[in-house]
Amino acid sequence: MAIRVLIIGRHHLFHDGITHLLGEQSNLVVVGSVRSWNKAREIMAREQPDVLIIDHDSADLHENDLAPLLETADRDIKVIYLTLAQNRMIIHKRQQIVNVTADDLLQAVQSPTSGEEAVI
Repeated sequence: MAIRVLIIGRHHLFHDGITHLLGEQSNLVVVGSVRSWNKAREIMAREQPDVLIIDHDSADLHENDLAPLLETADRDIKVIYLTLAQNRMIIHKRQQIVNVTADDLLQAVQSPTSGEEAVI
């Protein structure tokens, strides 16, 4: 079964790059690419994504706005924040990877969701 991914961020290049990268993987499907929490809420209700990839540099997409989205979900959703400016990825709340590569992102998306948080 394919891993369903929703991309959230305000930059077109962010959306296009992540969509292209994930599109090359047969076990991943991008169910949406949105620029606001309101649109994300709509897509989440309809498409039930397994993973959210969020542009951490988007000023209007703050972590505290994410909590209501996750609280209404009926299952665990993996959250990955990416910051291209600092070449850093944060998985769930505080699991950080620096000097991120495309392989790091693919591994984070494809790894099982876990309640544990560890630095990779």
